[in-house]
Amino acid sequence: MPSLQELDSQDVIVSPLTSKRRPQIAFHTRRYSPVQSIPIELMSEIFIFASHSPDDIQGAISQPITISHVCNHWRQVSLSTPSLWTTIFLALPLSKNQLTRTITWIFRSRNRPLHIHMDFRDPSWNWDEASHSFGWKAMENIMRLILPQAPRWHCIELLTDTWAPIFTFLSYTTRVKSAPLLQNIRLARCNEYFAAKGEPFRPANLALPVAWFGGGAGLCGLRQLSLSGVHLDWTNSGLRGLKELELKYHAQQVMPTLPEFMTIMDANPGLERLVILGWGPKLDPGSQTVLQTIQLPQLREFEFGFVDVDYAVDLLSMFYVPNLQVLSIEDVASDIRPSQSQDCSRLFDYISFVNETDSPRIPLSSLLSLSLRGIRAGNASICQFLGHLCSIQSLSVIGVDAVPLRALCSTLHTCPTLSTLTLKDVDAAAVALAFPANSFPPGLRIVIDTCTDRDDFGDM
Repeated sequence: MPSLQELDSQDVIVSPLTSKRRPQIAFHTRRYSPVQSIPIELMSEIFIFASHSPDDIQGAISQPITISHVCNHWRQVSLSTPSLWTTIFLALPLSKNQLTRTITWIFRSRNRPLHIHMDFRDPSWNWDEASHSFGWKAMENIMRLILPQAPRWHCIELLTDTWAPIFTFLSYTTRVKSAPLLQNIRLARCNEYFAAKGEPFRPANLALPVAWFGGGAGLCGLRQLSLSGVHLDWTNSGLRGLKELELKYHAQQVMPTLPEFMTIMDANPGLERLVILGWGPKLDPGSQTVLQTIQLPQLREFEFGFVDVDYAVDLLSMFYVPNLQVLSIEDVASDIRPSQSQDCSRLFDYISFVNETDSPRIPLSSLLSLSLRGIRAGNASICQFLGHLCSIQSLSVIGVDAVPLRALCSTLHTCPTLSTLTLKDVDAAAVALAFPANSFPPGLRIVIDTCTDRDDFGDM
């Protein structure tokens, strides 16, 4: 016999009284899920929250599919939630199913902003530009599919091994006169070697720059841009109003001229994060670059990597970043060609010298975080440089030789605010020699990740 609670949740049918016999009662069970009592609007928000993660692009594809196949009710809710279908992901090996899924996602997302992620890197590629499995023709088919949705683009990411797909993307975007929702672009030809000193751009016949997005006029809302090995028509790039800008691993010959670079910087006074790895603007060795000043009063984070020390000094002399809090300095050449390491003492001597003025261009005294990668410099230069870090809280040292490592350890007692020291890919023997011979700020946490083992020294 069902309980009262069960009766309350069931349909009850009572037959007419045709005799003195007790009425016949039939119970038709209709199961209800507590989830069905949740308002559809709230379920939609839950589905969106569960599906969209900035660190899990593929999950943003698989989760909506899973949700829409749980039951008929969930499917109806998911299909009526356009924001659930706004992430498009394409990768190698490219299949017909991926293209069909893209068409479906475009339809289901209706008029919502699109996040498009394309990763066409092939780990088995043999470094021959012409033999790559993904070429311009395949990229052209994809562009024909997504280009009509350009007014809905919110985020575009394209990762490739070769130049042809990038060139195809840039060429097709010249037709886009307006992309009002586009805020984030990341284009990467993933080959750091082109940043090597004297290395020309290849293929040479495609080196001419492209004026994307209608000569830059269509990029009114762009806020974050990352170009890795990808160059543009810098004069007609439309780069203005940016909050973050990354220029990484370009061949020197395709970088903007100094006037072009100055124009771009002047159009982005609100930059909060700037990354230059490899080469910045083309500098004439005979010009007085020190007379040029790039003022970025809002810049909080600056990641600077160089191939040539003299060039690095000339370029840094142009920047005035009074409110900088996070600084990263990297010898890019040591990664590209480890056998050709260079002495970076002159760079650190310059930064230390300008910090002894009343208004330093790069204020070391107010830095909260510093990262040094692949640096080789003399003891005196490192000690003088670190002596200005009176507010530093976090210091990361990556791939640094034994000499600057010992100099660094001998100076850390002058950084009373330092709370975390991270050592990665450093010589374990140098660490063993440097640590017992030096004192450190009280309560300092030291994390060591050497080339051979990994340890956490805890609180020192």
